[in-house]
Amino acid sequence: MSTAAVQRDARNRILLFLLMAAAAYFLSVAVWEVRISYLLGGILFAIALAISFIRGTDALYLVIFAMLFSPEIGGSGGPAASGEGGGGLVLRVEDVLLVATGMGWLLRTAYLGRHFGIPRTPVNSTIGYYIAASAICTLLGVIGGSVRLDRGFFNNLKYFEYFFLYFMILAHVRDKQDIKHMIIAMLIVFFLAMIYGYFMMAAGERVSAPFDEEPNTFGGYIVLLYCVALGILLSIRPSNMRVIIAALLVFAIPPFLFTLSRTSYMAMAGGILAFIFVSSKRWVILGVTLALLAIIMAGAMVLPKTIEERIAGTFKKGTQYHVQVAGIDLDPSASARVLSYKQAVDVWLKSPLFGHGVTGTHFIDGQYMRLLAETGVFGLSTFLILMLVLLREVWRVCKRTSNELWQGAALGFFCGIVAMMVHAIAANTFIIVRIAEPFWLLAGLVLLMPYLEALPDPAPPAEVPAYPSQVV
Repeated sequence: MSTAAVQRDARNRILLFLLMAAAAYFLSVAVWEVRISYLLGGILFAIALAISFIRGTDALYLVIFAMLFSPEIGGSGGPAASGEGGGGLVLRVEDVLLVATGMGWLLRTAYLGRHFGIPRTPVNSTIGYYIAASAICTLLGVIGGSVRLDRGFFNNLKYFEYFFLYFMILAHVRDKQDIKHMIIAMLIVFFLAMIYGYFMMAAGERVSAPFDEEPNTFGGYIVLLYCVALGILLSIRPSNMRVIIAALLVFAIPPFLFTLSRTSYMAMAGGILAFIFVSSKRWVILGVTLALLAIIMAGAMVLPKTIEERIAGTFKKGTQYHVQVAGIDLDPSASARVLSYKQAVDVWLKSPLFGHGVTGTHFIDGQYMRLLAETGVFGLSTFLILMLVLLREVWRVCKRTSNELWQGAALGFFCGIVAMMVHAIAANTFIIVRIAEPFWLLAGLVLLMPYLEALPDPAPPAEVPAYPSQVV
């Protein structure tokens, strides 16, 4: 055995010992505290760290399956507790897996002495601008007394974790087949989530995601994955895969309807309109959509009574809250949202440029109004620029890639972005874990497509080249 091989073997043994020692310490602390959830979290962390160190892309599959089926590790749950609404924070399984994946990537990079670089895309810098804007506005809120330092820091950290997933995709994925396999894995998770939805329907409950009580969140997730699957269906040639995806789209309709989420219904309409405007098969989509609308309008029996009541209930006068828009009464839920938006505008006017910082104001169930109140014009502008740059780059991928599956995923994600921007009118879409994580994972996969198409087979180059759109 050569000297280099002996040295590498010794380093392997030392690293393995250190990892085992760290895992043992973490587990001993967890057992001492008698928290079985922490114990299981430690085991998952150790497994994901080892997998990520050996082969990082395999750890990402764990993250994909944990996105929708991950319980909390401690915490009280609910949107107010999870950082998705009220400013609290909770740890979930996918958080542990994601941190372990990142640490495994760093350890692997250090051990091999090779820089596994992150491809440069125009979206990378705009993410940085948005992170900086949010951090600056929150810091100013801390100085001004509207934000508690711990709450502002940890909620920003939680929101930036979604971008970390995006960068981990860019860092790990170097095999063209991995994009296909990860998209398929996401569709499998989508199918499993729909099965869960049917169980909730059978129990007579509003459909929501596993370990989550917000149907609006699940509705947004369904719309995003529905758009991706529809884009693939419209782009690939007739095959068994096309039949399977068509069946999946039909299968997903009842659980989506039974979320009873009016915000998600609006988002689905926005996504379908985007397909009509940008797809070469717009007449097919328009014809099917009009046919479905005609069936619905022809008879109330097409829609379950609960869905009809939910939609019609939007325009019924409430008792607790009562708001009229253009002379039309709104129900208590819609009225409360409108009043919250009015309060957000009043709060924003007190600090129009930088807002009051993340968690520096009341609960606002709407992404744009929340950004306006918390980060002012500065933060909202950087966010909108980020979305527009992402739309532009995804559209470029859609028009330039020669791979049918990739083209379909890019087309579907483009329309999914539009749908999520509609969803964000009345929900905190881009900071909700069940939506934001698959969203940014898809963003990473789509923006990697032109980079991987330019790579020679089979091995990637040592240096990370410029993103193709930068040199066109």
